[in-house]
Amino acid sequence: QAKKVSDSIMRSLYEKIFNWIVARINTNVTCSKREISSSIGILDIYGFEIFEVNAFEQLCINYVNEKLQQLFISQTLESEQEGYRREGLSWQNIKFFNNQVVCDLIEDPKTHGIFPLLDEQCAIARLSDLELIERYNSEHSKNPHYIASRVRGPNFGIVHYAGKVEYDVTLFFDANVDTFFNDLQSGMEHSTNAFVREVFLDTRTKQQTLKRPPSTSQQFRTQVADLLKKLDGCNPHYIRCIKPNENKRPLAVNKDIVTEQVRYLGLVENLSVRRQGFCYSQPYGPFIKRYSFLSKATWPAPAAHSTRKAAVDLLTTSGLGVKDPEKNDELVPFEEDSKTLGCFSLGRNKIFLRHPQALSALEILREERIPDIVNIIENAWRRYQNRRSLSVFSAASIQLFAAYDAVWTNCQDRRKRVPGASDKTRVAKLYATWEAVSAKLLVVDASRMVKNLAKEEELNSILFAQSFVQARTQRRTFLTLKRAQIVFSKRYRGLKTRKELANDMWKSCKVALLGVRTEFERYMGKKKRRRNSLDRMYEGDYIGVNKYPAYAAILQTHAEGRGGKAGSARAQKEKLLFLAPVEKVNERFAHQSRVLMISESRIFNLKADKIQQPKERRVFELSRLTAVAMSTQPDNYLILRVKGEVDLMVQVSQKTEVVQALRARVKKAHGRELVVEFSDSLDFYAAKGKQMTVKFAFDRALKDSEWSKVDRHTMLIKVGII
Repeated sequence: QAKKVSDSIMRSLYEKIFNWIVARINTNVTCSKREISSSIGILDIYGFEIFEVNAFEQLCINYVNEKLQQLFISQTLESEQEGYRREGLSWQNIKFFNNQVVCDLIEDPKTHGIFPLLDEQCAIARLSDLELIERYNSEHSKNPHYIASRVRGPNFGIVHYAGKVEYDVTLFFDANVDTFFNDLQSGMEHSTNAFVREVFLDTRTKQQTLKRPPSTSQQFRTQVADLLKKLDGCNPHYIRCIKPNENKRPLAVNKDIVTEQVRYLGLVENLSVRRQGFCYSQPYGPFIKRYSFLSKATWPAPAAHSTRKAAVDLLTTSGLGVKDPEKNDELVPFEEDSKTLGCFSLGRNKIFLRHPQALSALEILREERIPDIVNIIENAWRRYQNRRSLSVFSAASIQLFAAYDAVWTNCQDRRKRVPGASDKTRVAKLYATWEAVSAKLLVVDASRMVKNLAKEEELNSILFAQSFVQARTQRRTFLTLKRAQIVFSKRYRGLKTRKELANDMWKSCKVALLGVRTEFERYMGKKKRRRNSLDRMYEGDYIGVNKYPAYAAILQTHAEGRGGKAGSARAQKEKLLFLAPVEKVNERFAHQSRVLMISESRIFNLKADKIQQPKERRVFELSRLTAVAMSTQPDNYLILRVKGEVDLMVQVSQKTEVVQALRARVKKAHGRELVVEFSDSLDFYAAKGKQMTVKFAFDRALKDSEWSKVDRHTMLIKVGII
């Protein structure tokens, strides 16, 4: 059962992914409805499958081939012969094998077909192979296309149009029953994989989930019905592939195999219908519409009272016929129901041509006649365009003279001071009409009145532009004065407020205004500062010693080692000055992640791959610190020089805070000033007896600092605009 459930999940997952891929491809290549006027599709069918053991899959495949063969019969042999009889043509019926009886044997529920009986047995949960065979034998033993097995076993046979096939029903039940139940669907919907949840999204209604899931045969028959419905609405062209031999050898033709394929594909009957039938048929209306200009009797309009009579008049026109190549291209006229190349027949609604040479002759004559028809259409179109242009210009000239007379009369009336002639609304309306009408004729551009109007418009534009520039200049001046007034007002109120403060608060405000917060910041004037660090608050602890007690334990251990007993006041007074993650530079200029911890008496270089588990790498007394060295650029590198030991070079974002804390503690604890070196070329003693050089350079193109190794003893650090 577990294996069946696993197989069911895999089949369903494969189906969902396949449908998802198909939907994505169709979405990306689909066209809008306006672009789809006609389309071409290709349906490739491999054909019948006959193996030593034929299972449920072979039955489904052979069922599809039976349905397609039945469609081929209905669309070619049946429909074409029925079309001839429907049109009233004399026709000798050609017999052929109709495989509808085989399709009914497999699918018809009324006659208890193969698939319906299988679904019935699955529905009542009677999954016995022998019982299924007994049902098949009892229902179809009299059917000539059903073959019951001679021995007792899970086998039966069907006489398909392509031959006899024996099927084994051993795995019919497993293949037909969908074991992907609702609980599996619910489980896949709650998968941790987002894609699986998407493809298994259940869009069924609650009522649909309560129904029994359709069997495989039901789904297959539904899909086949949809396919046949689409094919039935198309105009199909069939390409039949004949297999010459069973050994896949080139240039080897087995006559028996080829003959058998030609027989069961119905090609002999199809060829007979084609030979006795007509190569071309068309309703009278479209036929007249396509070839009407080949005869004066139908061009430009048919003289006959019906399209049938017009088609006869067209084909029987003098000089219209088919050239016979066997008689030195002698012209054979079109004749009704004759045995010549020009034979045609008249149906109730269609006209029929028997020989393809007749259709070819009509198409050749049509191609030769088309250039003359094109000339006629072009001449008619030019006449229409000229008449239309003439009417447009005639109407425009009448409007032009009327508008000109109105403007000229208005000028005369204003000169004579006629009351109402100087009304601005009236004058504007007259000139608007004049401009609209005069734009239709290019000759008016040279008139004096139009030029005068253009000059007036230009003058108005200049005056408007001057007033706009003057107003803009005044506004800018006003806004500048307004901003200056705001600044002066703020400065005055600030000065007035500070004068009323006490002396200590006044000094604090003065220090803040100058941007000088501490004594060390005045000293740091030799080094460029980063813009985002000018007003940064000093925190000291950037990791959280209370959150990670391992750091406090290291401090306490070293405090007790100095002579303080565990728990004594001396051991507990060891204060933390600075704690933050840094990058240490080693003797190969490699940058290593470390933690820098500074207490009142020691400096710790800690390795903390896990922030909660620090390990000591180097510890030295604060009293042995002789100097700190930095560059003049806005970088974060800092070198600590230790007496009798190698230097410690780190890259720390809080370098200002570190140096300030060290200077203050050294001065308080040891009574001396800590030396601070500033240079863009610093010596770095990374190991005993090994002197190295660190050079700094400014690079405007960079937004940060980057380092590179020049040689074994030199490192170059480029600093950008930070």
